[in-house]
Amino acid sequence: MFPFPTLSEKIVRSRATETSWRRGVHYFESGAVQEVVWREGVLTAQVEGYKVRVRFNEQGEIEEASCSCPYEGGGDCKHIVAALLALIRQPEKVSVRPSLRTLLEGQSREQLIALLLFLADHYPETIEAIEDFLTAPAPTEEQPTGVNLSALQAQIRATLRQIARGAYQAYLDYGEWPLPSEALEPAINQARTFLDRGEPRAALLVLEAATIAWIEGCRQLNQDLLEDIANEENLLDFAEVWAEALLSADLSHEERRAWEQKLESWMNTIAGWKLMEYVMEMLLTAVRQGWDDPRLVAVMAGEASSIWEGEPPLFADDLAQVRLRILKARGRYEEALRLAKAEEQITSYLELLLEMGKNEQAVREALEVLQNPYEVFTLAKALAERGEIDLSFEVAAHGLTLGTKSGMTVLAEWLCEQAESHGRLDLARQAALEAFKANPTVWNYQKLKSLLGEEWENYKQQVLDLVAVYSSSFYWADQLIEIYLQEKMYPQAMALVEKDPSLSNLEKVIEAVSAEFPDWAFAQCYSIATEIMDSGQSTYYETAIAWLRRGRDILLRAGQAERWQAILDELLEKHQKKYKLRPMLESLK
Repeated sequence: MFPFPTLSEKIVRSRATETSWRRGVHYFESGAVQEVVWREGVLTAQVEGYKVRVRFNEQGEIEEASCSCPYEGGGDCKHIVAALLALIRQPEKVSVRPSLRTLLEGQSREQLIALLLFLADHYPETIEAIEDFLTAPAPTEEQPTGVNLSALQAQIRATLRQIARGAYQAYLDYGEWPLPSEALEPAINQARTFLDRGEPRAALLVLEAATIAWIEGCRQLNQDLLEDIANEENLLDFAEVWAEALLSADLSHEERRAWEQKLESWMNTIAGWKLMEYVMEMLLTAVRQGWDDPRLVAVMAGEASSIWEGEPPLFADDLAQVRLRILKARGRYEEALRLAKAEEQITSYLELLLEMGKNEQAVREALEVLQNPYEVFTLAKALAERGEIDLSFEVAAHGLTLGTKSGMTVLAEWLCEQAESHGRLDLARQAALEAFKANPTVWNYQKLKSLLGEEWENYKQQVLDLVAVYSSSFYWADQLIEIYLQEKMYPQAMALVEKDPSLSNLEKVIEAVSAEFPDWAFAQCYSIATEIMDSGQSTYYETAIAWLRRGRDILLRAGQAERWQAILDELLEKHQKKYKLRPMLESLK
């Protein structure tokens, strides 16, 4: 059996945004993680009603993490973070169960038939999946080792049917149609495995079978759903793995012509499916050009500056990345370098220079051309991993001057950590300031304050001016409120929470300011309580009473007992006919 992975919280935090990490910690600590199960390298859990699934490899590394929630931000969502924290902090509460194969092995024929009948009775869609599997054509002689193409096609069709059944409800719940390309993920993963093993022809068989099944299955879907395919990134993954298989297989002229005919046939079948047409055009170009296209040969030999006549197609960058991966894998670095430059793949070009040991040239050219902080980060990190710390810092410091927020957060936060660990405190402070400008979190604020030390007072007003600028956006409210509270800037925190009155933030501010601003703190508690009581929602009376009790205690600590008694008498008079509420109010005397 797979052992529990030795996963660290640092890894989990690095996979999520600051907001997702913080909320994930809250979910875990509040007991929101339920039904945590470990089954042969796969962790599943229920978090606030959503289903989390995380798959690990045998080295204990996360290969895939998914959640049924509609989160579309960067990195792992808060539910995945919470589930992983449960694995790390409470392994004794994780239920370890055998794999499905282990459960089924040793069962009799009668037991297995009974199981299938039970599933079909309770989950009718199972019947169609079984039928797909049993009626699929028998495996051909070209069947790749370890893969049943018929089973793969049955799985794709079944997934598409499941998506179709739940499409309308998903649209009502989340405002978006589900993505049919999810059905292709098993085929993409299997094809990549074959490519990693150096078996591109096996990958082609997998992709061909998957494409046939996917096109057939998509014909049965709602046309509105098909129109939304244009927004699917998974199809781009499908295109890239397809192109890599075609270009890695060293196909003969006859084989290329045969594949071209198949692709053209599919192109005719899927006419009108916008992104799928994009995929097929990319694949047709790959198979037609191969590696012997005259313009491509000339570019890789350094005798031409472009492989395209006129304007490059939309898929030019994607196809270039596929070619570069193949050339690097084959050790053809000089040709890859020329192709990257011709195709204007700047980041890949600079990384190739590093891999070829041309570090100073990479830095020199990077300082001239890079304008995106994330591209700078990629190069700086690669230099650091090669032990070129000074060159790495030179590139990263240049990135801090680019004056754009896109990608600045990851660059500045990384440089701050690296510079501090190497004793470059001036650079660490500069990076910390830029990190806070790009991402004004409590963590970045505290880091900057810590690094500045005695110099903090010289920068404090500048930093707080930034906080004031960001306070106009609700997105940062919880972070900025925490900063204001740490600096005891209570009026600013109170003003901000009034604009963004989330209960968690409001409770935090009330707790902090009630001694100094009891009237304001009481007013917030009273407002929430009266809104509930006036609405007549008896289910929530206890919540209203809890808020009144909090307000009462604030006034009593402030020496305003008479005022509280007058307010309570007024409430008792106002709600005297509410038989359920009145006893609750009387308990506050």
